[in-house]
Amino acid sequence: MNLSFLRRITNSGNVITEIDGLRFLAIAMVVFFHLDGFLFSELRFDYKDDKESYDWLHDIFLRGYFGVEIFFVISAFILALPFAKYYLGEGKKVSIGSYFYRRLTRLEPPYIISLLLIVWFQVSIFEKKNFEDFSPSFFYSLFYGHNFFYNRDIQPLVNNVTWSLEIEIQFYILAPTLFYIFFKKFTNRKVMLILITLFFSILTKFIKPDFFSLYEYFHFFSLGILVALCYAEKLKISFIDEWNAHWRPDLVTLVSFLLMMLTDITYLNDIHPFTKILLSTAQLFFLFVLFYNVLMQEGYKIVFSNINISVMGGMCYSIYLLHNQITMGLGSELTRRNYFNYFILDYFWLGLLLFIYILMISFIFYLVLERPCMDKNWPVKLWKFIQTPFLRLKPSGSPE
Repeated sequence: MNLSFLRRITNSGNVITEIDGLRFLAIAMVVFFHLDGFLFSELRFDYKDDKESYDWLHDIFLRGYFGVEIFFVISAFILALPFAKYYLGEGKKVSIGSYFYRRLTRLEPPYIISLLLIVWFQVSIFEKKNFEDFSPSFFYSLFYGHNFFYNRDIQPLVNNVTWSLEIEIQFYILAPTLFYIFFKKFTNRKVMLILITLFFSILTKFIKPDFFSLYEYFHFFSLGILVALCYAEKLKISFIDEWNAHWRPDLVTLVSFLLMMLTDITYLNDIHPFTKILLSTAQLFFLFVLFYNVLMQEGYKIVFSNINISVMGGMCYSIYLLHNQITMGLGSELTRRNYFNYFILDYFWLGLLLFIYILMISFIFYLVLERPCMDKNWPVKLWKFIQTPFLRLKPSGSPE
C-alpha cells in the first residue's frame, strides 16, 4: 500500500526523507516502550506460564525509552541545518520571525487540542476524574512549565509524555542564539561542538537538579547540531567509511544501533559515575555513527526513505501526543479479562490490538489537525474561510 498522499506538507520543498525514517525508528521505540510497560503492569491474571520468565523481553523494550533522546537529536538537526547552510554560505538567511512563527503555527494547535481532548475524555466520557484533578498541572502543561513546578518523579498529569516536549520548547527558544554562537563565533566548530557535547554529558552525571530541563539533555541537542554541520559540509569521516567498506554499511549501522541501546544508562542507577560517563560517551559515539550512515550513505535511502516508513515517521508528532493515553484508556478496558490463559499470548495479542488502535486514532488526528497545520499559511486560509459567509451577506452597494 502506497501512503505517499499522506506525506508531510513542507513549504520549502526540502525534504530529507531519511529523517522521517529515523523519526519512525524513534516513535516505534517509544510506543513499544509504553505498550510493554503497560501490559507487564496490568496483566496480572493467573496464567499457565510465569510472567517473570519473560523479564528478558521486558528488559529489551525498556531500552525504547531512548527513542526520546533520538527525537532530541533529530529536532536539533532539523532546526540547525538551515542556519548551518547559511553560515557556510550555501543557503539563504533564516528569518527569526518566520522561525518562531513556524514553530507556533505548526506545533501549538495539535498540542493544545490534544490536551483538551484528553481532559474531555477523562472527565466527560470515561468519567474517571474531575477537571480539578488535573489542575494546576493542566495549566502548567499548557504553557510548557510543568517540569519547573514539579519534582522529576511527578509527570504531567494530563499527558505524561509531554515532559519531553517542554524540553524541546526550551531548545527551540534558545536555538537561534546557539546557532549564531556555534556557527558564527566558533572557528573550529566541530571540535567545539564535540567538546560541548562531552562536557554536558559528563556534567549531568554529577549535577542533576530535582526537575527535568534542557540542561540534562543538552548533549543530545548539541550532537544533533554537530550532525547538521557535518551534513551541510558533506563531511566524510574516513574511519567510519573504512568500517562501512570492510563490514558493509548495513552491518555497521545495525551494530551501532544495538550498541547504542546496550550502553543506555537510563535504568542503571547503581553504577559508578565514571562508568556512566564511559557508557554515555560510547552511546553518543554509536548514535553519531547511526545518523552518519543513515544520512550520508546512499544505500540507506532504500530503507529509511521507504515511502510507508517515512510517512509514518512524518506522523510521529500525532502518535507521540496520543499513543500513551490510548494505551492506558483502551488498555484498561481490554485488560479486564485474559484471552488465552498464557501471559505471552495475551501480551502479544493485546499489544497488537493497542498498536492498531494507536495507528488508527493517530492517523485521524494527523489527517484532520496536524497535517493541515504543516501549511504555514493555514491561519490566513482559515481566516479567509471564516470571512467568506460574512462577505457574501455584505451588500454590494451602499443604501440610497
